[in-house]
Amino acid sequence: MNKHLVTLLKLLFVAGLMWWVLRDIHFEDRLVYRSGPPEQLVVVREQVVSIQGPWKDEPVLYTVAGDATERQAVRGPLPDGTTLDVEPGFLTYWHNLDPLLFVLGALCYFVTVLISGARWWWLLRVNGTDVSLMETLRFTWIGIFFNNVVPGATGGDVIKAIYIMKRCPGHRVQVLVSVIVDRVLGLASLALLGAVIVLFAFDRFGEIALAIWGVIGGVGVLGAVAFSRRLRQLVRLKWLLERLPHKVSHLLKLVDQAVFFYRDHRWVIIASLLAGVVNHVMSVLSVVLVGFALGIGMPAFPYFVLIPVINIVSAVPIGPNGWGVGEWLYKNLFARYGAEYLPMVANAAEAMGTRGLALSLLYRLHLTFWSLLGGVFVLLEKDRVTRADIEHEVELEEHDDVDPKQ
Repeated sequence: MNKHLVTLLKLLFVAGLMWWVLRDIHFEDRLVYRSGPPEQLVVVREQVVSIQGPWKDEPVLYTVAGDATERQAVRGPLPDGTTLDVEPGFLTYWHNLDPLLFVLGALCYFVTVLISGARWWWLLRVNGTDVSLMETLRFTWIGIFFNNVVPGATGGDVIKAIYIMKRCPGHRVQVLVSVIVDRVLGLASLALLGAVIVLFAFDRFGEIALAIWGVIGGVGVLGAVAFSRRLRQLVRLKWLLERLPHKVSHLLKLVDQAVFFYRDHRWVIIASLLAGVVNHVMSVLSVVLVGFALGIGMPAFPYFVLIPVINIVSAVPIGPNGWGVGEWLYKNLFARYGAEYLPMVANAAEAMGTRGLALSLLYRLHLTFWSLLGGVFVLLEKDRVTRADIEHEVELEEHDDVDPKQ
């Protein structure tokens, strides 16, 4: 299938999914009047308003359409027996952003990129390249730029690998292997973080725990087969790879070769995995701080369970950089597991879903802003990667056999 058609189909899928996610989100502020006991509140009526100033203030200042007079609303029981709550619209969360917490969250993301670049540099050094740490960090930012800003079928991993290959001619396979291993270790450390955290709340997150442990178990089995010559012969791994379709076989051969590149450097793999866990702790903390800045109303612990799941699923190349998929997950997982933190809200799941979506979109925009730093590095790069370089590399990946001497 034509790659431009594939890209177009992905963009249409993302557009459709975003429409589906946004279609039942409230963009206007509302005063919601409810009746009944706290555990069974029923909505009696709603009034669309425009909140003036912080939505968490008590009382809340608001105006109504066609009248600029500021009025006050006090949450809680009213004389008529109803209970009043204030439900901000989608954009109101953004308007009331806490700048200090947001900046701290943004700085945490910056630190994650530094850790990720340093880990990749270490893997490259073990593979015999002479790339410096600063060069690796620069190429890491360029990869992030192509992942988050530039649409298309070519991901940032391919771009940064080509930059390293141009910097280190004669190390094509070693560079590709380092990128694959870096990506696998990143996902594995993310799953490991979620698997450990979920142990402390298995009763609440049992389904998520089983899914994460299943992924880790599968990776563990594959790792055992890859590292053990006896198991490889037992499952006839080489015979199986040769009978798969060429593209799949070629990719799996690269992964298989990646294992043997690092087979004698197990401590490097272990240390990189642990560094990845620290990296993802900082990554989740970044989301937590942005969530606190928005006033989501959910404590930090659930983030450390939900965000790894969201990031793992979003890494599946369904849409560009997980757009649409991530928003759907934020909305639904926050609604399902975060509603309990809004006990006095009758439609707590809907309110928390809106907050989760507001967090997802703001966080993505913040990542896009950081990614522009990679665009600056692209402009300053003397030996820039061209379309011809990308097409040549893609052609090699589609038609070449794995050759360790390349």
